[in-house]
Amino acid sequence: MELGQTRKGNFAAVMLLLITALAGLLPACFVEAADNSEARVLFRMTGSNTVGADLAPALVKQYLRSLGATDINQRSEGEKHWIDARLQNEQVVVPIIALGSSTGFKALNGDTADIGMASRRVKTKEVEMLARFGDFTGPQAEHVIGLDALVIAVHKDNPIKRLSLTQLEQIYRGEIRNWAQLGGDDLPIRPLHRDIESGTRATFDSEVFGGSRPAKPFVYEVSGNHETRGLVLRDRAAIGYLPFADATGLHKVAIKSGELAAVVPDRGIIATEDFPLTRRLYLYRNPGRYNPQVDAFLHFAESHAGQKIVEDIGFINLTPVALQMAPFANAPENYRALMESGSRLSISFRFANGSTELDNRALRDLHRLQDYMAQEENRDLSLTLVGFSDRKSNETISDLISRFRALKVQGALLRDHQMGDSQIMSVGAFAPLTADSEQGPVKNSRVEVWIN
Repeated sequence: MELGQTRKGNFAAVMLLLITALAGLLPACFVEAADNSEARVLFRMTGSNTVGADLAPALVKQYLRSLGATDINQRSEGEKHWIDARLQNEQVVVPIIALGSSTGFKALNGDTADIGMASRRVKTKEVEMLARFGDFTGPQAEHVIGLDALVIAVHKDNPIKRLSLTQLEQIYRGEIRNWAQLGGDDLPIRPLHRDIESGTRATFDSEVFGGSRPAKPFVYEVSGNHETRGLVLRDRAAIGYLPFADATGLHKVAIKSGELAAVVPDRGIIATEDFPLTRRLYLYRNPGRYNPQVDAFLHFAESHAGQKIVEDIGFINLTPVALQMAPFANAPENYRALMESGSRLSISFRFANGSTELDNRALRDLHRLQDYMAQEENRDLSLTLVGFSDRKSNETISDLISRFRALKVQGALLRDHQMGDSQIMSVGAFAPLTADSEQGPVKNSRVEVWIN
């Protein structure tokens, strides 16, 4: 009898361990369902902490309000959030798991998410992994919902005010190990680096190193932006990078790239994507599956109402605004005259992988530009499209390429948006935004939008 009881006890213990292990493998939204079994999951979001910490919950709550939902409530456990609401007499929930951009693409691949959140663009290996669902680089899958920039920050007592991208690379490679080497105090540098799953780190690695690379032993890996901020505030030796929205009140370092002047990022230079550490914020959906709630939410995030939330959270929205730009002393005469008399819109049209086709943000920016020019106060404005090239070797070819890019945008406005009153200007390879050979074709080959 005692032996039988012992066996039953062992069996129960084994089953308990098995159930616990299996629960750990289940997607978070299914585990959570035990606490809210009557709620219907509208859609599931997984990925970037930058997007998922505050922006995604705010967008979801306002989206639910736009549908007439009531009793909207957010529950959070660390980096996991659940937005509950009452919608048409039914309890609904949207789970948001914000553990890094890479986890979003893994969740899309494993069908444990309907929307992947990312603070960097989908990687080639992820495109290949997800290819069975369709093209994740296409406009059906990829949605740019806002802009951000990595702000380089140090302790308030650190006298360093500017760094070049090369110096930043040398710090994280270990070639510069003491602040005295940069004119600061005799103090060992403590570089802070995000975890390998982070899209914030992927952006930093891409812009500073030209690609992903493992952290050096002396580099301290932080779990998130909150930890980076805390360490920079407390540690005189620390240097770290944070999203623009999380860097308020910190000692920001001006960054110099190539021939450009060193700048501390502000909303204007981020909006035009001229700052070297600017990045886009993305939502990705499976292009091979139709979910009306997913499509409606993505449309909301890109709408005026959704973009207002992007701004309120502290990121840079995509709604066009007019910016006053100081004329470049060495600018071509026609471009300098335009800078002196006109205003630059925050839209900059770019091309897919440096090709001749407009990228996914640009396709939606055509609509935004049309809406901007259709506003009553803007109807009398003249529009000038200024093309830039990445080719420096041959001035004639460079000028032709920059002119072609401006004509490409002008043609799209005329063909698809009935806007035929724009002018074009080409300035060749003037004012490159980066000297990096890999990033150059995408960043330098652009079309600015000017109004006067």
